[in-house]
Amino acid sequence: MPLFCPQIISTHVKIPPNAPSISPTLPKHIKKGHQLVFSRQDLSAREADLFALMMAHMKEPDWHNNTPVYSFPCSQISEWLSIESRHVGSILSPVAERLSQRKVGLRTLSKKGEEEFDYIPFFKRLTYKNGCLVMIPNDELRTEYIEYNQGFALINARNFFNLKKEYSKRLYELLSRFKTEGTTMKAQNLEDLKGLFGILDEKGQLKTDKTSFKNNSVFMKRCIRDSIKEISNNPQTRKELLFLPSDKGEQGYQLIKQGRKIVGIEFLYRWLETNTVQELNTHDAKETIRKLELQRLQSGERLSISELQLLAQAYRAINQTDTAEQIDHSIFQRQHEAVTSPESTPEQEDIDTMLANIKTLKQMEGNPQY
Repeated sequence: MPLFCPQIISTHVKIPPNAPSISPTLPKHIKKGHQLVFSRQDLSAREADLFALMMAHMKEPDWHNNTPVYSFPCSQISEWLSIESRHVGSILSPVAERLSQRKVGLRTLSKKGEEEFDYIPFFKRLTYKNGCLVMIPNDELRTEYIEYNQGFALINARNFFNLKKEYSKRLYELLSRFKTEGTTMKAQNLEDLKGLFGILDEKGQLKTDKTSFKNNSVFMKRCIRDSIKEISNNPQTRKELLFLPSDKGEQGYQLIKQGRKIVGIEFLYRWLETNTVQELNTHDAKETIRKLELQRLQSGERLSISELQLLAQAYRAINQTDTAEQIDHSIFQRQHEAVTSPESTPEQEDIDTMLANIKTLKQMEGNPQY
């Protein structure tokens, strides 16, 4: 029997007749405006899931007549969040209680141009009763919920729910803000990142329940390295998001220092073109691999970046993800070299070609690197 938490709400919530309809299938994406994505939040994994459930279904017309009311039956929650139906109430009741009290910290500027944060509750009302989760968003956040003047993040809903850790979910949605036209998130100040991950309070001080994060090493491990590891190892997210190594061997990020002090982090990643992968059938993929690999290995011809991209897509189409990732790393290195290296002379190009051919011959006996 579903549980009800009287601390959330003690009266029956009447669902208006014009309430937004909930699709029987999970929407493909969660759309979140830039201001909301880059706000200060401190949500557990389950709290983040419930909030994302509402955001996945929220559309701008929902607000035309009144504040929308979103109602999710137990069966949908069980399917979408992978919770046994008989445990939905006992699991969600305490989560909903905590989430009803959560606030979002929005960045603002004072008249003097000083940075400030405005903390506003996510919800007007939140209840789980009679086998149904009812969520009413706070009107004061209407602009942040449905206006995208500063752009938005398009987050893969299923992949977001499949991630298990709270900080992995947070990093995934932050990086989802920059997908189009090869854009990436700019280097972030370390203190700003701690705020985005919910480690600091509205005054920029360490929260009382986050004292273990006093040392930067704990923040780096739990929020950064562990999150990158989970996203990289998840069978679904690893198909769409590739983390790249730094010059010093860190996977997915590089540190920005002033002397010995860490002051910022730049994430090294690339979104993969999953649509192209889906368009390649097995036969086309095999033919692409056969053609380009023969061109590379037999003639010693160095593939262009566009050919390498096509080769990586072909390998992904036949589920050879590890090989595709090797090629992606090579593409990143090639592009990085093009930016940082001076223009090559014909003589240097001949040397580079010779070395590349020797390297290829060495690797043909083992596992070729790209």
